[in-house]
Amino acid sequence: MSGKTNHFSIIIPFKSGKTYLLDCLHSVVKQDYPHYNIIILADNTSNIDDALDAVHALQNSKISIQAADHNLDILQNWGRIKDLTKNEYMTILGYDDILEKSFLSTINDLINQHPEASLYHTHFNYINSKSEFIKTCQPLPSRLNASEYLDYAMNEKIDIMATGYVFKSSDYDALGGIPIHYPNLIYADLHLWLELTKISYLAVDANTQFSFRMHASTTKTSKDKILLDAFVHFLDYLNELKAASPALGQIIQENTQKFCESTTKAIAHRLLRTPRNLRKGLSIDHMITKIESKCIALDSAYEPLKINSIRLAKTIETYPILNDMFLLFKKLYKKPVL
Repeated sequence: MSGKTNHFSIIIPFKSGKTYLLDCLHSVVKQDYPHYNIIILADNTSNIDDALDAVHALQNSKISIQAADHNLDILQNWGRIKDLTKNEYMTILGYDDILEKSFLSTINDLINQHPEASLYHTHFNYINSKSEFIKTCQPLPSRLNASEYLDYAMNEKIDIMATGYVFKSSDYDALGGIPIHYPNLIYADLHLWLELTKISYLAVDANTQFSFRMHASTTKTSKDKILLDAFVHFLDYLNELKAASPALGQIIQENTQKFCESTTKAIAHRLLRTPRNLRKGLSIDHMITKIESKCIALDSAYEPLKINSIRLAKTIETYPILNDMFLLFKKLYKKPVL
């Protein structure tokens, strides 16, 4: 290890899930780089399963707990990060994610190789709820400026996650932290990473240095409306970027139609897998109308009904008996069919 010794704050927003939290913490305290502290952001329900008691029992001086006095949603909890006292560099870690022991030493070397960068990242693996390997992330080049990052994002050539990015605490605070007007982390994290990349550029180490955990959905209510609302907020943000930056505006102009039609297809398929009584009034027609209005504002074409799978999804949704048959079929066949 050579170059400057940088100091890091690892921030873990937490609500519940003792086993995952302890596994995450064990991966952090095994780091082969010692210059860090850990801050757990807990709300007032976080000790229901004695999770925080278990953290205290670790008796590790690097770990501190910042407990809220009331219940918080995920964005409200993330919103507290900007007010924390932090080391020069910081990362936000999912409570159920796992760091390789060389994560911080790799990031420290990356910072020393690219001291002028404003965002740092490594390759990573996906794991399931049992910590079993699923797949690796899409590979990234060693460097991306804001235009390149946005192009990768809009063309789905990058896996956007809230975990694994490292950046200066002062930059995060100056931006006001994560934008809290989104309905949840979906697209709010991408908004944040773009703002940080705009400061300079993203530097990437190609070694796999953490694992992002994916869980099978257990929700009994539809999150499709939340996803649509988040996407619409992000399209408003793209409109702001387009007005402010010719370079970013060109990327947005070239990719908005494909980006919006691809997202329409994804949400349409999710809607068909959601029983009508759980859709909170959302329909494919309503979704198309909402996204179309944003495409008009972005001066972009938008022709979702020319895509066979979207047109078929709209037909299935129109007839309740077809919709019920599709739901039954999806219980038996889990792979995407539209």
